[in-house]
Amino acid sequence: MNAKDLKPAVLSILRPLTQALIRARIHPNTLTLFGLVISLASGWVYAGGTLALAAFLLLLAGVFDLLDGAVAREGRRISRYGAFLDSSLDRYAEIFVFAGILWRCQGEPFTQIAIVFAITGSLMVSYTKARAEGLGVEVSGGLLQRPERIVLLALGSFFGEMGLRLVVWILALLANHTAIQRMRLVAKSMADEEARTSNEVEIDAGDATAR
Repeated sequence: MNAKDLKPAVLSILRPLTQALIRARIHPNTLTLFGLVISLASGWVYAGGTLALAAFLLLLAGVFDLLDGAVAREGRRISRYGAFLDSSLDRYAEIFVFAGILWRCQGEPFTQIAIVFAITGSLMVSYTKARAEGLGVEVSGGLLQRPERIVLLALGSFFGEMGLRLVVWILALLANHTAIQRMRLVAKSMADEEARTSNEVEIDAGDATAR
């Protein structure tokens, strides 16, 4: 089971709050900005504060990330700009959090290398999806998407310093694995499309010759 499987249940729990926000006419983009501010606070606490508090703030930011989409859908305020803003600020949010962890792990070069790979993989997971969709190829799924990364990082943080460092290494490996997995899916999809196009051209050429 991954975070995608749990999302409907979490949204069901949050539905009363979602409805209250809609009645209060809170704009989805406002919730997106609140989520970014909370992520910034989480990164700040990761830099030199209590890990449990940093993890709590990280999960709270994740809740706002769910709420903005839910309010947009149920309040009929979906917009292309809102989707763009949400995706863009999500990247800033991840950078803030990992920057805080990087600061916390000063004097630990191997851990810092893992953090750099973790943030690189996290950003590449998102970039590969966005770039593929820009080329007309739908790509989704993968081993470690953003919700899984948030939950995993928070859980590791609740287990203290060693838990945090262990999860950073896991993220460094699995986030990049997910990005590479998506690259392979896109390559296969494009190869299949080119093969279909080539076959259609050959069939059309054969029909023309027959005439």
